[in-house]
Amino acid sequence: MDYQYYDYSDEEVGSNGNAYIDLDAERLESHDYVDDSYASVTYRLLDSYQHCILPSLTQVSGYIVPLLLGCLVCRLLSALYARRARLVAVGSCSCRWQEANSMKLGPLHAINALCGAGILYATLGQRMMILTLLSGISYLLLQLMRLGKGRGGAVAIAVLSIGSQFIYELAIWQKRDDWPQLRGLQMVTNMKVISLAFDLAATGAAGLHMPNIVAYLGYILNPATCALGPWLSYSRYLDALHTKPSLRRNLCQMLLNVLLSLVALVISNCIAPTLSELNAPANEQTTQAGRWTHWLLMYTGAMSVRSSHYFVSFLSQAQLAAAGQQLDATALPHSGRSKELLGELVVRPWRIEWPHSLSALVRCWNMPMHEWLKRYVYSTSKQEQAHSRHSTMVAVFCTYLVSSLLHGMDFRIYLVLLSLATFAEGETMLRRHLARLFNACVAVNPCPGAERCRYANCPRRLGWLSWRSLLVKLINLCFTLLAISHLAYLGIVLLNETLVAESEHELPFMHHWSAAGYLSHYVGIGMFLLYMFIS
Repeated sequence: MDYQYYDYSDEEVGSNGNAYIDLDAERLESHDYVDDSYASVTYRLLDSYQHCILPSLTQVSGYIVPLLLGCLVCRLLSALYARRARLVAVGSCSCRWQEANSMKLGPLHAINALCGAGILYATLGQRMMILTLLSGISYLLLQLMRLGKGRGGAVAIAVLSIGSQFIYELAIWQKRDDWPQLRGLQMVTNMKVISLAFDLAATGAAGLHMPNIVAYLGYILNPATCALGPWLSYSRYLDALHTKPSLRRNLCQMLLNVLLSLVALVISNCIAPTLSELNAPANEQTTQAGRWTHWLLMYTGAMSVRSSHYFVSFLSQAQLAAAGQQLDATALPHSGRSKELLGELVVRPWRIEWPHSLSALVRCWNMPMHEWLKRYVYSTSKQEQAHSRHSTMVAVFCTYLVSSLLHGMDFRIYLVLLSLATFAEGETMLRRHLARLFNACVAVNPCPGAERCRYANCPRRLGWLSWRSLLVKLINLCFTLLAISHLAYLGIVLLNETLVAESEHELPFMHHWSAAGYLSHYVGIGMFLLYMFIS
């Protein structure tokens, strides 16, 4: 799921993309403000409301309506056909792989494919033909699996699918304005194709049930996932083909997710940039206060990136609710109340803004993608390195490498994800060793509860007023604050659009890392060294 920013156009927008209004001195003097900074903040927020919030909400409404309308139309047509054809679900599944290519289910696949194509055309126009072409190439590659045996054919499909995306991106290197938006959609398509290839290889012993072209297009162009993602498996798509949850509950979940997505959009486009302007120093400061100001600037800038991701994720959750589509079950413990309110969860912002650890943060950033990486990359890599002492570490870095390649040719993504892999693995090994050494609940995974926690020094078991509990809480708090600083340090790089500054007003994408003295990288490497020293 790629980062998407919805800019607005206005006659008063400046050259740097921000809108300004002239403040009348008489209006400022008519209010009894004690502090000039308070007046500045107030009028900046007013300016942001008039020239950013309202235009952004107006513009994005024209983008949201076709997405949700296409999902609702698909759900309605599927329900009408299922009732007329008297389709009955067996158990908790609509159909099985053996039945997916039947003539009776063909119209359902066609409904999904046509509604998904309509959504893509409404949002992308004729550029959707690029995705259709690449999807067709992927289907031809899947047919080659009939000639291969075992998991080797699925690995070849993965290499060829990602390679075809790289070839296309190289072919239009000089005309890349349209590709950043298409790249995220193609990433989800590649994930679907690769998962389908591995699932076909896993069921090869019981008979290879290759989907026909109609079933394949219905899966790839599923209206709930074709425009914004997330990934879902072919089996999950078949399960929800004509069996849907309660419509009334799904509509409430859809409206709540749309509201949260609009809040995230406002934060990303308007509030976070305004806070960044307020935190920007007038000149380069080398004092301790200047360094703290720079870290606040990085945090607010990274907040814009995170909020943009929340906007896309909440909107994709709204599409899932509108279409009645369920996702694959993940190993993450879902909060029953949050899932009941929001439906299928793609992201958990409350676990990202206040993370227990970097590993927990990564799992909550995009939960369907985490499940895909764990199922098809991490497990496969660990099985190949089963006899190696460093199988887990190799599998982790292979997972982050594949995740980077799926995002296309973006050097910033490579740096961020590989740095994140280093920081997270170092923290995981250090905290695991500390937890064993002191028998304390300080590992990267949150405490499962007093009854299931295996550590003696557990705050939920000892009570919150025990000095040992306070010490454990203090250690976990320090790691939480460290994860927040890593999040700001890594996220600010993704805010810049270019690798190299093209004008004197632009900054190179690694400017903030350099200004911070590459502190997070030193801390991440220091965790590895500390773990090696104490172990």
